[in-house]
Amino acid sequence: MKTRAKLEANQETSTGVHMRANLMIRNLKAQGQDFEWYPTTASMIECVSADIRKKMSVFNEDPLEKISVLDCGAGDGRVLEALTNGDRFAIEKSQLLIDAQDASVITIGTDLMQQELITKRVDVIFSNPPYSEFGGWARKIVGEASAKLVYLVVPERWAKDELLQLILKDRKAEAEVIGTFDFTSPDADRPARARVNILSIQLAYTGTLHHGGRSQGLKTDPFDKWFNENFKPNASKAAHGNLNPADALKNQVKQRVSHGQELVAANGLVQALEAFYHEDMEKLLGDYTRICELDSGLLYEMGVNTEALAKGLKLKITSLKDAFWRELFSNLENVTSRLTADTRKTMLDKLNDSTHIDFSAANVHGLLSWVIKNCNNYYESQLIGLVKRMTRQANVVSYNSNEKVFTHEAWRYGNQPDIERYGLEYRIVLELYQAICDSSCGLSDYAGTLLNDIATVANNLGFDTTGQNRAQDFSWESGKKVNFMFLDHKTGEEAVLFEAKAFKKGTVHIKLNQRFACKLNTEFGRMMGWLRTAQDACDEMDVPMDIANEAFGSNLQLTANHVALLAGPERNDIAQEAA
Repeated sequence: MKTRAKLEANQETSTGVHMRANLMIRNLKAQGQDFEWYPTTASMIECVSADIRKKMSVFNEDPLEKISVLDCGAGDGRVLEALTNGDRFAIEKSQLLIDAQDASVITIGTDLMQQELITKRVDVIFSNPPYSEFGGWARKIVGEASAKLVYLVVPERWAKDELLQLILKDRKAEAEVIGTFDFTSPDADRPARARVNILSIQLAYTGTLHHGGRSQGLKTDPFDKWFNENFKPNASKAAHGNLNPADALKNQVKQRVSHGQELVAANGLVQALEAFYHEDMEKLLGDYTRICELDSGLLYEMGVNTEALAKGLKLKITSLKDAFWRELFSNLENVTSRLTADTRKTMLDKLNDSTHIDFSAANVHGLLSWVIKNCNNYYESQLIGLVKRMTRQANVVSYNSNEKVFTHEAWRYGNQPDIERYGLEYRIVLELYQAICDSSCGLSDYAGTLLNDIATVANNLGFDTTGQNRAQDFSWESGKKVNFMFLDHKTGEEAVLFEAKAFKKGTVHIKLNQRFACKLNTEFGRMMGWLRTAQDACDEMDVPMDIANEAFGSNLQLTANHVALLAGPERNDIAQEAA
C-alpha cells in the first residue's frame, strides 16, 4: 500500500510539473519568447549527473555539491538546480524564463552569440540548444569554453558537422556519447520526435578534473586561440612582464561617466554605460590591431612580443568589463544599503564574481532580475537572523498560547533551547565577547556591526534611517547612552529608534522603540510561520491592532521600480506601468 501511495504521489507531482511547463510554453508563445525551449528531461539530467560524478569525484565527495556550472540556454533553471549546489550561472534569452529561475541562478548573458565564453571560467558548461541552431551553438561553446567538461544535448546528425570536428581536434578533445534519448518519453514536458545524443566533452586533463581551480589544467587556452586568430601578431614569442591596467581603467570609466552626464540623464545609466563600453572596447581592439600590423622587425626592436601582447589584451578586456560592472554596482546603493553587513558582503561578492560577463543593457537587466529575487530573500533571512542573534533568556517573551516552560538551566553554557514561539522584549541585554575595547578603540567592530544591522532592518520595516548616524559616527564610552534615530514620516520629525549602552565587561544594553519592537516581532512571527494574520499578533503578543495591521507583511520587498531609474526614462515608464 505504501508503494502504491508513493507511486500515486509521484504521478501527481509529475502531472503538476507538466501543467506548469505547458502554461509556461503557452505564455512564451503569446509573448513571442519561444526560442525552441524543449525542457531537458529528468532522465537526461540524471545521465549528465552520473557522468560528472564518475569523472570529477574524489575521496567519495559528491562534486555536485560544489562545482560551478554554466547553462547556455538555461530555460527555467531546472538543469542548474539538479547539477550543482555550488555556483549556478545562466545564459537565457527569454525574460519569462529568467524570472522563473531560482534565486540562486545568476544570469550572466541573454544572447549566446553576443557573449565571449573565454572569460567565463566555470567547472562545467551544459547546453540543450535550439536544434535549428545547434551547430553554431556547439561550435561556439566548444571553441570558447573555459571549462573542464562540456555537455551538449544535440541531434544525432552532430557527427556530420565537419567544422565542429575540427574545433574538437583543435581543443585536443573528443565527443563521447554518454546517452541517446528522445522527447517522447513520459518525463518530457514538451513532446517531440527528435532523437538526441548527450555528448560529454573533456577539455581538461584527467588528473585536474577534481581540482578546485576553475578551468585549471585545460588542454588548450581558448583565449590564446582567439587572440592568434584575430590579431596574428608578427612579433616573436618571449617572456612577458607583469601588466596590470585594472586601476587605470577603473578611473577611466569613472571619468567617462562624470563627463557624460548629459547622456546619462537622457538615456539612463545602463544605456549610457553600454554606449561607453562599446566605444572603449572598439578602441582597445583597434589599438591592438594596428600594433599587430606593424613590421615584425620594428616590433622586435621595440621589445614587443606575442605573449606580452596577448596577456596585456586579456587583462585589459577583463579589467574593462570589471570597471563597467563595478560602476553599475556602485549605483545600486538604494538596494545594497538595505542589507545587513553579512548579507551585503555575500551579495556584492556574488555580483563581483560575475563581472567578467559582457556588458550590455540586456545582460544588465537579466542580472538585475537576479538582484531583485536574491535581495528579497536576503531581506527576510537577515531579519530572522538578527532576531535569533539577539535571542537570550532575559530578552525573550513567549506567546500567550505557548505552554512550553523555559528553565534557567536550559540556557547554560551558551545553549539556546528549542523555543516553540517567541518574540523579543523591547529591553535587551546582550552578552558579547567584547563591547568597549578601550579609550582609544571605542566600540568593538562586532558590537558596531550588530547595532548597524538593527538600524538596517528597522529601515526595511519602514523606520527611515537614511542619512542617520551609525555606530561608527558616535563617541563611545563605557555605560554612556547613545541614541540611534529615524525620521518619522507621520510627524515629519526625528525620533529615537533605539537606545544603546556598551560596557567594558562585554555587555550591550538596548532599549527598542516599542512600535519598532512590535513590528519586528510581528514580521519575525509571520516569517517563522507562527502568525498567519495581524489578529494573531494581537492575540499572541498583545500587539496593538493598529500596529499589527501596519506591521504584517511590511518588510521591504523589491520591485522593478527600485532599479528602474538605472534603465532610463523609457524603460522606467514601462517598469512603473508593470508595477
